[in-house]
Amino acid sequence: MITIDSAALIVSSFYFSGFVAPFAIHSYKIKNYKHEQDVNFEALSEESHTHPEKSQRWRNHYQLGLDSANKKLLYCRYGHYPTQTVINLEDYNKVSVQEKFHHVQVNKEKRTIVDYVALQFHPKDSKGPSKTLEIYDGNMFSDLAGERVLAKKWKGLIESQLTA
Repeated sequence: MITIDSAALIVSSFYFSGFVAPFAIHSYKIKNYKHEQDVNFEALSEESHTHPEKSQRWRNHYQLGLDSANKKLLYCRYGHYPTQTVINLEDYNKVSVQEKFHHVQVNKEKRTIVDYVALQFHPKDSKGPSKTLEIYDGNMFSDLAGERVLAKKWKGLIESQLTA
């Protein structure tokens, strides 16, 4: 039978709790942050009298929601410069994916670095201003995590609402 000294057990449990505590605290903070985002998004939905059937959050920094019955798109950007926007899709006739990038040459290899991805809405009234919703900002994140695909997916969903 294995015997363990009580002092060794206390010391090892102390070290184990010291190792686990930062992970538990981080998990708790992320869970609270996501809950705050959900509350903010639901408040925006209630204020605009919409009920988004489709919604998506990415990078714990952006969130989109589509209410196809009312033809409205909800957008939230969280972080240092939070933004909440409701777009009435009946005021727009076209949506496009806007990308900004620059080229870098490493030795003999040329690389394209994406700096910015956004959805741009073009109004039915040609004199009206277009609206841009940021999907990815290269100054904030060092890599793409599927934002180009995500922008194309939402473009397709929104175009189906614009033509309906």
